[in-house]
Amino acid sequence: MSILTKFKDLSVEALKDNKKLIIGLYILFIVCFVAAWILAAPRVESTVASMPAANTTATGIQSVGATELFLNNEWGGILTYVLSIFFAIPAFVMLIYNAVNLGAIGQLFNQAIPNGGLKYIVYLIPHGIFEITATVIQSAAGIVLFLFIWRFIKAWRSSREASDAFDQTKKLLIQSIMLMIFATILLIIAAPIEAYVSVPFSSLIVGP
Repeated sequence: MSILTKFKDLSVEALKDNKKLIIGLYILFIVCFVAAWILAAPRVESTVASMPAANTTATGIQSVGATELFLNNEWGGILTYVLSIFFAIPAFVMLIYNAVNLGAIGQLFNQAIPNGGLKYIVYLIPHGIFEITATVIQSAAGIVLFLFIWRFIKAWRSSREASDAFDQTKKLLIQSIMLMIFATILLIIAAPIEAYVSVPFSSLIVGP
């Protein structure tokens, strides 16, 4: 069996076995995004009202290169993954933070720019399909990592043999690593799209 075939099989297995977790986290992300968009409206409205008029366009959404975007998102994902050994709390916190941040920014564009809300959503679509999915899967990977540690400790206490406990639980560790690798691939795809496609695409569909 080739390495690519083995990688594909392990990735598919990890995604299938954790499908409910990934879907649940995706729903949590969407709920937090929408809630932040709605709840941020009064504060954003007062902030925008106090700002001097400016000729702002959707091109101000981002101005960094693909490499910087990828490294920033990947580093955040690695931190989330590693820190999730602490009862998986960082996995949930970072997912909610990202969703709330994106939702609040969307409300800002909605009120500061004509058709800003629509432009922002259209801007998010090309790269967000990959980047948001990667964020969700990174959180899932962190949760699976914590589950591995938790079940390993329980198995170790029962069998008194670390090797036996690891054999019983190593599938979870492998799946958490495969999820992280899969998320990294998605971020590699998302970065150049965000850097070079999303803004022109938004301008093309909605207008400058």
